Amino acid sequence: MPWRPQPMDPVYTPPAYPSHDYRGPGEIITVRCVGEVVGHLTRKDGDWTAIGWLPRPGLSADASIVCEIVEEILRNFARDGCTAVDAWAEVLTYTQHDWPVTGPLDGFRHPLAEE
Repeated sequence: MPWRPQPMDPVYTPPAYPSHDYRGPGEIITVRCVGEVVGHLTRKDGDWTAIGWLPRPGLSADASIVCEIVEEILRNFARDGCTAVDAWAEVLTYTQHDWPVTGPLDGFRHPLAEE
């Protein structure tokens, strides 16, 4: 079989903060774009090492730009070795969001998505 260039390295993944397990209570911030929910930024209570970002599917053009801004901040801060606290603060600085609420994180992931 002739050699063909590989489109990308299959082991590459963009830099990211570790995700938490979405079980039990946690802090939830709803990120919005002119009233439309863009996604939810989450963290477990007392744990500043892991951040969860769950964008909504089917966003409008403006909301999808806000989603890209959040993902770019998280990716760049993880790549540069900044703490999750700094990334969290930067996202809140540049986005419209609701006040943080503490609630169960169990409903954010489908039960079959865990391992």
